[in-house]
Amino acid sequence: MIATDSFNVFGRRIASTVGCPYAVIAVTPNPIRQLEPEAIRARVAAMLPAIVEGLTLPPAEILLRTKDQVRLEIRPSGIVRSSTPV
Repeated sequence: MIATDSFNVFGRRIASTVGCPYAVIAVTPNPIRQLEPEAIRARVAAMLPAIVEGLTLPPAEILLRTKDQVRLEIRPSGIVRSSTPV
């Protein structure tokens, strides 16, 4: 998944509701709407490692690398209700 930093937690929660809480998310700073093509290319280049890892890493390795982050994003500390238990 590719998202701006404003939407990565939302994307994680939506992914968890369809059974994919450990999806790899390539994140770029928001906003991107009015960036010049060169700035977009630089952001894409910065996200490429995450995109390649998401497409090539075994699921067990993705789980290991994202387990703690996923727990914080889906069930934040102090929030009684959340989308899906992890």
